[in-house]
Amino acid sequence: MSLNKKWRLGLGIAAAVLGGLGLAGYNLIQQARDTAQAYLFGFPLVMMEVTKQHQMLIGTSAMNRFNHAKRFPDPEFNGVVSPNIDTLYSISHFDLRREPLVMEIPDTRGHFYMMQIMDAWSNVVTSPGTRTIGTAARRYLVAGPDWQGETPAGLELIRVPTQLAWLIGRIRSANQQEYQAVTQLQERFRLMPLSTWQGQPAGAAAPVAMVELPRLALSPSPDRQVASWSQDEFFATFCQLLKDNPANAADAPMMQRIRATGLLGPGCLARLSPLQRLGSALGYEKVLEVMANSKQVLEQLPTFNGWRIGYDLGDYGTRYEQRAIVAKVALGANLAADAIYPNLWNDQQGQPLTGAHRYVLHFGKEQLPPVRAFWSLTLYNGQQFLSANALKRYALSGDSDLRYNADGSLDLYVQHEQPQAPEQLSNWLPAPAEDFSLFLRLYWPRKAVLDKQWVPPAIQRLP
Repeated sequence: MSLNKKWRLGLGIAAAVLGGLGLAGYNLIQQARDTAQAYLFGFPLVMMEVTKQHQMLIGTSAMNRFNHAKRFPDPEFNGVVSPNIDTLYSISHFDLRREPLVMEIPDTRGHFYMMQIMDAWSNVVTSPGTRTIGTAARRYLVAGPDWQGETPAGLELIRVPTQLAWLIGRIRSANQQEYQAVTQLQERFRLMPLSTWQGQPAGAAAPVAMVELPRLALSPSPDRQVASWSQDEFFATFCQLLKDNPANAADAPMMQRIRATGLLGPGCLARLSPLQRLGSALGYEKVLEVMANSKQVLEQLPTFNGWRIGYDLGDYGTRYEQRAIVAKVALGANLAADAIYPNLWNDQQGQPLTGAHRYVLHFGKEQLPPVRAFWSLTLYNGQQFLSANALKRYALSGDSDLRYNADGSLDLYVQHEQPQAPEQLSNWLPAPAEDFSLFLRLYWPRKAVLDKQWVPPAIQRLP
């Protein structure tokens, strides 16, 4: 059931109960609907800020400078849902209010990489990398929406429509043996204020002002922390973030509806009549309930051999519901041209994937994932984090030491217990005893993927 269908059902019941109230009942239900839509609209903006502050709290990111990961995430990592273990991250959150930043990209000498920059609403602004610019060195000036200076010679301008932005850099590391080469390359990427690049005397750096969150802790994950906020806490945070990160022109009708609710009053304090407050409470409760069960929402989306595939992620336009769901389950998603992430939650019988069963994913010789870079299959637990196992094996990829069948086809085994056949061990992806999901990542997918001519094979449950 989609978000709209699910919360409309709940609000429809409320409407029936309140039908005798006439216009007042209608206004209450309309307020509930508008509050739920306002939450979906603002959720990515809030999640981007909470994720930034959470990552800084746990030491995986920094402001206006790179924080380079030296190893892959492990099952203890909860900084972002569905983390990949194909690339080493180079993360930075940008504050462009004072001045632009200069980003220097070195010659990457054949290493596959991407430097994805997202605005504060989670839309991809640009993604310099192997696909877009090759492996040669480049220099960029990253500026916010209000900067009016001249771009210095030797720099290419990247204009970000919001003052806050998030850079997720990824450099391919096929295994731990490549860590050293990749980390040495990471250190050659540079990020600095324009004034520093121009050699101006360093002044006392003003502290970066951040929105004060209702609360922030090491755990649980950012999405679950946001889910614990009250209605007033959520919309006050949303309102504060709007000051430096206004919605774009296409969002004007939605912003008009939101402002009419009274949720974004002067000083970022809600101004609600008693009827509005009751309606908002209904809508807020319902949308939280729906977002808490994002798996159930995803189960109603179109599938391809059981896989849910987003062909239009990273640039959402006015698709607010989709943008909110992606922010919940896969914040930081790339443009399809860079990577597509088919994900699987159920087997062919429509039952949840679980360690109580054994599965095989069979690729015919001519059905292996068609990519220009590489592919991987990662397993996540019910909370969308890596699942601990004795092998410390969380993914398989085309670069893994896989065993292919005599005819060139490939079988990947997903199960909780170790396979009894020795020849299956190298192709085994350990699963937890409980429910889990699978993400097939296709980096720099070929045209057949983008045109939907190729889709992943259906997973088969073994007897």
